[in-house]
Amino acid sequence: MTFDDLLEAIGQGLRDFKAAPFYGLFFAGIYTLGGWYAKVLEGEFMMKSPLISFVTYDTEHHRIAILALPGVQPHVDMTCGLHHVAFTYDGLGDLMHTYNRLKDEHGITPEFCINHGPTTSIYYFDPDKNQIELQVDNVPEEKFAEYFENGEFTENPIGIKFDPDEMTARLAAGESEESLLKRPDGTPPDLSEFPVN
Repeated sequence: MTFDDLLEAIGQGLRDFKAAPFYGLFFAGIYTLGGWYAKVLEGEFMMKSPLISFVTYDTEHHRIAILALPGVQPHVDMTCGLHHVAFTYDGLGDLMHTYNRLKDEHGITPEFCINHGPTTSIYYFDPDKNQIELQVDNVPEEKFAEYFENGEFTENPIGIKFDPDEMTARLAAGESEESLLKRPDGTPPDLSEFPVN
């Protein structure tokens, strides 16, 4: 089986999923991490114990599973593994509301904010330095193929950084989501500016 065959097989399987998969984490401080995800995702503990806790934000019984197994070691930067998990919002207003809610009510601030082109994304570290991306699609789903063929992403696959407070102000002033989601011209950040996890 070639790598392309494997990707095709995985893609076929993904189309059969009933819903998005959940995210499982090992952590020594189970309630701290679970509480962080409940705040960020506006979720709740479905179940809480010293060994395992479940957090959900919809009808699924758990979207985040946290296991506190004995002997789990602290996170080490720049090791192989999962880089980040993304959660997609319906619109820019929802994303910016979440940014402001987290900052103002919980003191949770992002590590990095960037308009990638296909998405506008805000990256956070959880208390164990797992990275999550809160994002909104800049392009309607039915136009993704057209977007990736137009060359913009090929020319700059990283994106252009943005200031979330400025984005909030522009949105509040009445600027349309469509205009704010269009990636501005500019120089992409150096890869050394990306948060390391």
